[in-house]
Amino acid sequence: MNPVLRLARQIGFGRNDLRRPVDRVDGLIVGFAVLVGVALVVAGVLAGLRLGAYEAGVAARQQATRTATTAVLLKDSGPSLTAPARWTTRDGTVHTGPVDAFSQQSAGASIQIWTDPAGAVVSRPITVLDVVLMVFVTLVAGLTVAFIVLRALVHLVRLPIQRWGARTWEADWARTAPQWRQWR
Repeated sequence: MNPVLRLARQIGFGRNDLRRPVDRVDGLIVGFAVLVGVALVVAGVLAGLRLGAYEAGVAARQQATRTATTAVLLKDSGPSLTAPARWTTRDGTVHTGPVDAFSQQSAGASIQIWTDPAGAVVSRPITVLDVVLMVFVTLVAGLTVAFIVLRALVHLVRLPIQRWGARTWEADWARTAPQWRQWR
């Protein structure tokens, strides 16, 4: 059977004399939730593509303006992992300032730093892998939160409908139970 037709029958469309109005309303809510879920996925993918394009532009600008340089520590980095250092930019200008060391290093050690066109120390430029991971994590986290909220809303909306269904079953059983007892 066609999956679309099967879903349509499950949510209340089709000829089934045993399906009560409460079942049809519940099915419509589930069907609407499925459509909202599909819309969330589409919107998330579109937002992810847009975020990826923006971050790719940021990465390209950073890679064009930032330069890897070797800095020489002037003092031990110590437990703070920051130490004064000296470095020379592409144009030959010598700069000094604090730099981050990744482990305790002694004076005279060379470390790689990134500088901007003015020679100031900046963070490493974003790479394509960084952009892909950022978009992936953002998309997964956003869709997870969206689906948790959607599931909670569907649960809250279905709660009174399920109570209505339980009351309908009780009323139907109250009418049917005497007929069953006479066959014993």
